[in-house]
Amino acid sequence: TGFPSNATLAQALRPYPHFSSGLGPQFAPLGTTSYNSLQAKVTKRFSHGIDFTYAFTYQKSLVFGSTINDVWNRDANKQVLAAEDQPLQSVMAFTYTVPKMKGINGVLAYALSDWQIGSILKYASGFPIPVPGAQNNLATALFQSTRANRVPGVPLFLGRTDLNSHIDPRTDFVLNPAAWSDPAPGQWGVSAPFYSDYRYQRRPNEAVNFGRNFRVGERVSFQARLEFTNILNRAQAVNPVATNAKATQTSANGVTTGGFGWINYTQTGQSPRQGQLVLRATF
Repeated sequence: TGFPSNATLAQALRPYPHFSSGLGPQFAPLGTTSYNSLQAKVTKRFSHGIDFTYAFTYQKSLVFGSTINDVWNRDANKQVLAAEDQPLQSVMAFTYTVPKMKGINGVLAYALSDWQIGSILKYASGFPIPVPGAQNNLATALFQSTRANRVPGVPLFLGRTDLNSHIDPRTDFVLNPAAWSDPAPGQWGVSAPFYSDYRYQRRPNEAVNFGRNFRVGERVSFQARLEFTNILNRAQAVNPVATNAKATQTSANGVTTGGFGWINYTQTGQSPRQGQLVLRATF
């Protein structure tokens, strides 16, 4: 009684149909996670002014059920972690401090000593690209979206094997819409939410600092340090549009303007080289 005549059958079948947005579960234990890795670390302790650490990780992480593609077949929802999965990671950190000079003029020794250079360099695989959403309107009937199916044997990228080769975002569409097809009307997709060979561009993280420690007595010191991020001033494009494989790829005067696989050339994937001066007093 009183149920709106313009409401859908799907709304009537909800556990609490008088809530138009449904009731989402909070912290429901609906999935499992596994993480396997090989980790190696090399450390050179501080000696002769050098402190160096290198860490390498080769890993694979899987989740079952956190991102749903078919609510009736949770085992088919196996995926790599969207936010964290990077199979290969290398991180290098080092600091070098110029030691005290001996056998030279005291003023000159003071001027040349205690200069410091440090860096943290991270290189890793790109993050996974989410599989595009299906456009078969399943969500309008069931309030549960699904994903497009991957077409076997069709390249995921246009004119390249991944996004780490040279790209001109003004002219290049980088994702292949033919690699994805919609499930039949009313059907669930069978693709995993993410694939290990379908990833965004790698984005190195390179930070360097230069500084000097000035000692004033035994307990007081003063430090001046210049810190730089993106020290090599790498120019990186933003991630391509990847949500709808049916979005038409459009161009105007030979310049890409939108659609699946489009990269907005007016934006950058990371900030250009930046620096800041840090002054610190310790007493």
